[in-house]
Amino acid sequence: MISIAYQDLAVSRSGYGWYFDNCPKNHAVLRNATCARSHGLKGSQYSSSSHYSDRSIHAHRRLHVPQSQFGLCSSATNNQACSSSDDGEYDLVTLSNLCVDVLVSLDELPDDEDDTERMSLLEELSGNPPSQESWEVGGNTNTLIAAARLGMRVGALGLIGEDSFGSFLTEVLEAEGTGIVSGIVDRNLLPGRDHAFETLACFVLVNTRTNEHSFCSKYDFGPWPLFWNVHSLSDQAVDVLSRARTVFVNGFVFDEIPEELVVQAVHVAHGRGAAVIFDPGPRSWTFKEGVRRHALDTMLDIADIVLMTEEEAGAVIGTEDAEEAVRRLMSRPTRKNTKWVIIKQGERGALLGDAETGDLYHQEGYSVPVEDTVGCGDSFAAAIALGFAKGTDIRSMLAFAGAVGAATAMGRGAGRNVATVARVEQILLDHLEKHPESSDKIHGALGMIVDDKKSLV
Repeated sequence: MISIAYQDLAVSRSGYGWYFDNCPKNHAVLRNATCARSHGLKGSQYSSSSHYSDRSIHAHRRLHVPQSQFGLCSSATNNQACSSSDDGEYDLVTLSNLCVDVLVSLDELPDDEDDTERMSLLEELSGNPPSQESWEVGGNTNTLIAAARLGMRVGALGLIGEDSFGSFLTEVLEAEGTGIVSGIVDRNLLPGRDHAFETLACFVLVNTRTNEHSFCSKYDFGPWPLFWNVHSLSDQAVDVLSRARTVFVNGFVFDEIPEELVVQAVHVAHGRGAAVIFDPGPRSWTFKEGVRRHALDTMLDIADIVLMTEEEAGAVIGTEDAEEAVRRLMSRPTRKNTKWVIIKQGERGALLGDAETGDLYHQEGYSVPVEDTVGCGDSFAAAIALGFAKGTDIRSMLAFAGAVGAATAMGRGAGRNVATVARVEQILLDHLEKHPESSDKIHGALGMIVDDKKSLV
């Protein structure tokens, strides 16, 4: 019998973030390990270096599908929007992947291969979760919060259920000035599946003696995708997507809804002139064959902007060489909409390829004290969306996005600990002082800071 000890955890905390130190070598150092990180792939498939990526956790268990699903906001009735921007328009809409991470201290971890034991523990934790001191928002909330802080009008298509986790998620996002919308799946089409519309809570299980960790959520047990039998977007989803300027999609969405729904969402967005940003993320290693590979290839063909790390490029396109990866992705014979391909290179910066001109642009990394790289890739994506929406020149946009990623790396944990405008501005000013030759692009980057959300219009 596993005993649950709700006590002071053997972790360090900073603000709302939390992280672990001194983990055994065969386990990852957990830093605000957002539920979206526990993908169940072998540790050898990941890099633990300080990359501008929000996925640096080496999972050590089988396939884990920890994504939030689409449903209701806590203050809404079926298929209603909870909130929106003042004029009903959105600079950025994220597709799914909302969750709450919950830290739990245990005397011993459950057996990864014993579903009965894990299900029993999940039921106990769900019925009696620890206090909110152990909670933090995760998944696409990192992108949402970063974008909102950068002055963008943002909204999320995703599930926030009528439960305590949903209330917490709503409070956090509302406090950050994000808009929350729902209804990509019509709940009325799925009678008897109320459990599918609960807020996703990912329990991060920590051994109090060794600091080893594991993950547990209701989506460990399938089905995948959760809404496999839904074949059309709801009217609410179509309406929201038609009012977006950019839409962010990551690889986790295919654990939640079928490829055809994701493609529908992209087509709706494109139909109203929106740009679609696709980042396969840690799920890159699950797209090797079959329907998963088809879904990946489809998104690589129809997305306007493709983002990934060097390691993810190795899984997706077969090379970790940034320049070669950019050229391979830009030269795909089936690509339809690709405008930019961006490879994130961590402390070495990022490389962008312009598919229309064939030009390559490299942005060097910033010298900052790195506390934690969780959420850096999500924040970087928000800055790319802002640059695209504003029509900023590429060099200035990359300089700005790199500073946003670096600002997030200076904090501990993601969620409410992602980049602030003040920190981004200081990084840019410090860089300008040390490198006056970069004046043009740094001043362009500083010009991206938005004081009034209406100024993007």
